[in-house]
Amino acid sequence: MYSIENRAEIISIRQFVALEAIRIPEYQRPYKWTAKNVLQLVDDIHTFRKKSHYRFGTIVIHINTIKENDGDRTCYDIVDGQQRYITLRLLIYTLQKLVQNNPKYQSHTKELVAETYENVKKIPITFKHKLTIENISANFRILQRAIQHYDDETITQFITNFQVVAFYIHDETEAFQFFDSQNSRGKDLYPHDLLKAYHLREFDAKERAIQTEIIDQWERYATHKLHELFSEYLFRIKGWSNSQSSRYFKKEHIDSFKGISIDKIEEYPYVKGLQIAHHLVDNYNANVERKIDKQKMDFPFQIDQLMINGRRFFEYISYYLGINERFKATYLKPTETLTHEGSRTELLVNYIYHNKFSYRDGESYLKDLFECVTIFYIDKFGNKEIDSFIEKAFVWTYYLRFEFQRLGFDSIDKYVLNNNLFLVIKNAIHPKEVVKSDYLTLPTLQKIMDFEKEESRRMDQKIVKFFKDNNYYAN
Repeated sequence: MYSIENRAEIISIRQFVALEAIRIPEYQRPYKWTAKNVLQLVDDIHTFRKKSHYRFGTIVIHINTIKENDGDRTCYDIVDGQQRYITLRLLIYTLQKLVQNNPKYQSHTKELVAETYENVKKIPITFKHKLTIENISANFRILQRAIQHYDDETITQFITNFQVVAFYIHDETEAFQFFDSQNSRGKDLYPHDLLKAYHLREFDAKERAIQTEIIDQWERYATHKLHELFSEYLFRIKGWSNSQSSRYFKKEHIDSFKGISIDKIEEYPYVKGLQIAHHLVDNYNANVERKIDKQKMDFPFQIDQLMINGRRFFEYISYYLGINERFKATYLKPTETLTHEGSRTELLVNYIYHNKFSYRDGESYLKDLFECVTIFYIDKFGNKEIDSFIEKAFVWTYYLRFEFQRLGFDSIDKYVLNNNLFLVIKNAIHPKEVVKSDYLTLPTLQKIMDFEKEESRRMDQKIVKFFKDNNYYAN
């Protein structure tokens, strides 16, 4: 076996697959390499076969000491790089099948492949996730077809001179921090992928058994839905409610979704409320009476709350996923069902989503702003005074269209920080403090008659009429 002495080493593929006791922890995401990824690897191996070395990538390994009855056992848990590791194993299996009885290859190539193959076989890995199993099967078939042109030189070069950079880290927290720092500088992961890795390592030790279930649920979420939730809603609401510019959610902003770990934080007074809620909800749901009444208590999440790391983060995301769809399902009605005698609230929401210029980017930014501020209000006060609030939010939002002929998201961000309705909501104790607030006063609109022209290219006339009819401008 190749000995591990240093924290970081550059080792060949031959040495890497000979590492014993290597494991893929259950919390890791499913294997998702596509045909494109696999074929790119096959092509790279052939393209760089004459180079003295080729770096295949970085593998971060947590040296995990497990206490057992007969003594300690050391395992090498892959924290980052499991996609590459599984693909390497597949490639070794494929090479063995290609060369073992094929007269095309020289004996030294067959011996090298056989030795490498036996080292891989010594480390059986069981895969449970359906997507992982399907992708392994599909990629194995792709590899069998794709490497038929490999000659002795290509195979030998791949096994002996292709390399990985292996980082061996004893402390699990440090291993995940290293993973965070590596990927924060890269371009391949969304910010929410880094948050997933961070919160997985922050699980309470007693909760590790449910990590696999949590990961399975997370992987069922569409990536674009997670990206939308974080970038268009949660990040902006949390930022604006703290008077912070919140234009684009990037990897350097993920700290806003990190908080305290209940089992690690010191007994500060501010932690008490969260600890009480955390344990009370768990105790209620674990009570034997729940098996009879079938009731379940959800954690009392608020969008702008201090985050509880670990399991509660994933519950938080599950709780808020689809918040905009639920909002629209409640208030956005089919256009053909609306009349001027109908609900004022429904008409205003319809103006936001379906006006003459709703196809433009500026209108899309206004829609996003309206959704964020209304969702934030409902998250805090529910539907109390909702009709009055939606009118206030509509006027607050569409004031921008009167002010700007061309509306970019930078203008939205600046406007919020200077006329911060999010801050009013955050500081309010009762809904009336928001809907009747006079300390959030918009500048008086002048010359609204300029927009009362059918040929106006800036404003839908229904919106202009609403502002005029309800005296939201100066005579």
